[in-house]
Amino acid sequence: MGKFNVYSDEEIEQMHKQILWPTVRIAAKDAWGSGTLIYSKLDKKGKYHSYVLTCHHVVEANIIVKKKFDQKVGFDIKKETKIPVEVQFFHYENLSICRGSAGSCKADIVCYDEDADIALLELKRTTAEGPVAYLLPKDKVDRVHVFDKVWACGAAMAHEPITTEGIINFMNEPMEWGIEYWMSNAQIIFGNSGGAIFKYSSSRDKFEFIGIPARIVVNMAGFSVDAITHMGFFVPVTKVYKMIDKYFYSFIYDEKTTYEECKEKRKKDKVRQMKVLMARYGGESQKGD
Repeated sequence: MGKFNVYSDEEIEQMHKQILWPTVRIAAKDAWGSGTLIYSKLDKKGKYHSYVLTCHHVVEANIIVKKKFDQKVGFDIKKETKIPVEVQFFHYENLSICRGSAGSCKADIVCYDEDADIALLELKRTTAEGPVAYLLPKDKVDRVHVFDKVWACGAAMAHEPITTEGIINFMNEPMEWGIEYWMSNAQIIFGNSGGAIFKYSSSRDKFEFIGIPARIVVNMAGFSVDAITHMGFFVPVTKVYKMIDKYFYSFIYDEKTTYEECKEKRKKDKVRQMKVLMARYGGESQKGD
């Protein structure tokens, strides 16, 4: 990249397209947050499918779990209802000048990992979306180190997307449930949750998504809370890959896998889960027992 932090016009345009423009704002039931468009392509029928990454805690209130009677198994079981969230895109002129919303779209919460604080959304709109972020390749994760230069982008304080610059200043920070976080001093604040941290790859000439800002350090000062914005924890992209693979969305990063193949795998897994449930509770024949 540019010498002495002075970038060429081409580099500036690339940063806009690969960092700023894929960033969205998310309006959930009880929270505002950020998200990143990571996929928008046609399936074999000519229909677009677009996916956004965010934090689980941003959309948590839209996931409702209740006990309900299930006729197939003959017992009350926990059932999940996912209320769609709103994803907001932005219109830019002269690369940088945000002229406001370029439209919004409802999105379904298709899968999530509560412990790792990740959620994947699928837009209900079937037309093409804007530039997508590039995920750091799965086999290049060990190339990330402390002192690497990074950029954070998100809808801080529910503002239109803003960017900050810094370095990775700590890795492998254990949090609840033993989940590992990384840290950078690219300043983030409330509302950045669900956005992205990017790192530039000179070999691939891309700004690549390496994690999701999820929390910051706060300090109690009397009766107030001071946010330590240069100690921003983010979920590493390794956790994103783990969730995507678990729920059969690997077509998002693997060009050798198709949307249709993953959809069929999810369908088969749902049937398998129902069989396990029926075997565990005995099915309809056990209603009167």
